[in-house]
Amino acid sequence: MVKSNSIDILTIGDVCIDLYMKVEGSELSDDKNPEHPRICFYHGSKIPVKSVRSNIAGNAVNVSMAATKLGLQAAVYAETGDDEEADRIMSELTENGIDTSFMRKDKDSLTGIHPVIVYNGERTIFSHHEKRPYQVQSWPKPRWLYYTSVGPGFEHFQEELVVYLKANPDIGVAFNPGTYHVRAGLPSIKNMLGVSHVLFVNKDEAITFVGEGELEELHKKLQALGPKLTVITEGNAGASAHDGRELIQAPAYKIDKPVTDKTGAGDSFAASFVSALFYGKDLKEALYWGLVNSSFVIREIGAVHGLKTKDQLEKLTKVM
Repeated sequence: MVKSNSIDILTIGDVCIDLYMKVEGSELSDDKNPEHPRICFYHGSKIPVKSVRSNIAGNAVNVSMAATKLGLQAAVYAETGDDEEADRIMSELTENGIDTSFMRKDKDSLTGIHPVIVYNGERTIFSHHEKRPYQVQSWPKPRWLYYTSVGPGFEHFQEELVVYLKANPDIGVAFNPGTYHVRAGLPSIKNMLGVSHVLFVNKDEAITFVGEGELEELHKKLQALGPKLTVITEGNAGASAHDGRELIQAPAYKIDKPVTDKTGAGDSFAASFVSALFYGKDLKEALYWGLVNSSFVIREIGAVHGLKTKDQLEKLTKVM
């Protein structure tokens, strides 16, 4: 178990094992609706799977792995089951130099296993998050804290976390709302928005929280809720950042290689963006770091394959 006295980034969120199943063939009905594409199969049938792979996963894991690849000392706080899946997650994180000393096991619950169907470059994730007893711990003060997807009943822990962050205003706070945050709605995360330095959302999430509007208007509405810097991702359209004074936009980074799996695109983007800020990069370069790293990740199966190092990102973004 790796344990550090100095932490550059502490990620907080549920962890799991992702089980990837790449499917294709005539057994599937491919609906070509570009807005809401569907793949269909007969319930009760057997569907051939072209390839299977499993990886440790969860937003907190993915962000810690990407940040570590970029040279930051990372730690993860997650509540897990007491099972072989948790052992695997902690073992692989430790092998990658990530501090797992704050992770806690619960013998009465199971670590999540999330089946992921990969088809034509897109993925569908079957996710399950249990209610878990997250608590603020006496961890060494991190330079950045990244709070992301947790399960139902997150509100009590989040209140504790907000108190901790108000008592430690020198910690940089990045917030990427997860599924249960979004489902619970804006009132459930207002307290966290008030202590966040950077908020990461995609455009659909931004509209869910603050309503329709032009891009700059969405940023300003989000910032009115507390975050000092807002970042909105738009898939193939790229991403934008607003620091309260200026809107910075950047297009998606194109690679001459087909998209294989979009799992982890947002995590690699956010980890790279925060890492760029950690190294003193400006907003435009931070956007470039995020867009380039995520573009390489979606060319591989899984959320952490294809990640670049700091030197590689600096070379790749130098010509942008």
